[in-house]
Amino acid sequence: MNAAHEESIHTMPAHRPPAFIRPLRSRFVRHAGSGLLCACLALTAQAQPLPPTVPVSAITAPDRLSLDGTVQAIREATIAAQVAGTVAAVDIQAGDEVHAGQALLRLDAREAGQARQAAQALIREADAELALAQAELRRRKALYEQRYISQAAYQQAQARAETARAQAAARHAQAGAAQTHQDYFTILAPHDGLVSRLDAHPGDMVMPGQPLAMLFDPGALRIEATVPQRHAARLAPQAHVQWPPGYTDLPGTLPVQILPARDPGSLTGTIRLALPPGAHGPAPGTLVRIQIDLDGTERTRLWIPAGAIVRHADLRGVYVLDTDGAPRLRQVRLGPSDGDLVEILAGLREGEAVVRNPDLLSPEGRTR
Repeated sequence: MNAAHEESIHTMPAHRPPAFIRPLRSRFVRHAGSGLLCACLALTAQAQPLPPTVPVSAITAPDRLSLDGTVQAIREATIAAQVAGTVAAVDIQAGDEVHAGQALLRLDAREAGQARQAAQALIREADAELALAQAELRRRKALYEQRYISQAAYQQAQARAETARAQAAARHAQAGAAQTHQDYFTILAPHDGLVSRLDAHPGDMVMPGQPLAMLFDPGALRIEATVPQRHAARLAPQAHVQWPPGYTDLPGTLPVQILPARDPGSLTGTIRLALPPGAHGPAPGTLVRIQIDLDGTERTRLWIPAGAIVRHADLRGVYVLDTDGAPRLRQVRLGPSDGDLVEILAGLREGEAVVRNPDLLSPEGRTR
């Protein structure tokens, strides 16, 4: 009997909970697991560092007109030949600094030199004739005073002396013209400056008026730009200039000169901005960006750093921190830029925090 009792005990199945309790336990396990997952996500979100932000600033400023200006040389000369001839020597190269009166090019002046020598010989002949006529006049004058010759003979001596004097003067003038003509074969710099262009080489045949080189003064520059006629009367007296790299020593603002003429075809006017005397700026022909405030157009504008802008194809947006402190991408409409700042025309409000460097965020808006 004991053996049968033990056998019945070992074969008895294990104890299980009733059937109505098992579904309750499984639901409890699922709810506990989801609660733990939410807690972990919350802790992860709290541990996520916030990216550096900058507030949207509101600044009251007038409308600003942006223009492309061209650097021009106030003192610029086209070096051309005044006589026909063959280039014998070129004493300069493009980019050389020259001084007023310095020889730039030389033409073959052998024929002009021979003409000058002939003029000098005629001068000596005329001077000899004049000296002889003056000596004869003095002799005739002494004889006339002693009544040895008539008055007519004395007057003839006077006429020959005057003729010799006139001929000598003409010979001197001809010699001067010959010297000037010979000087034309040596082309000199009209003023100090830099050689910007050289189109002559030894052996070239040149004609009068043919350009051979270009020369400009780097210390006398200005900026010229065209402005729409409707804005010409509202331009501020000073313009902001964005110089190319390497010209940080130049002034950031320049006075504006408005020329009175207008182009009826394009309905534009011309403005000029003169650099201070002696300031060495970019080479003539360089494009620079200038900005001029328009009087009477002041309004409040929203500005953010240009580095905060996200650009994807045609989309322009910024990451804005929401009420939970999480960055959210928001589309904005951009206005003109001013240095490192960009005006926001729509999409933001003053004081909102935007992410300064969106490159630190993942596409989902999380800090990398």
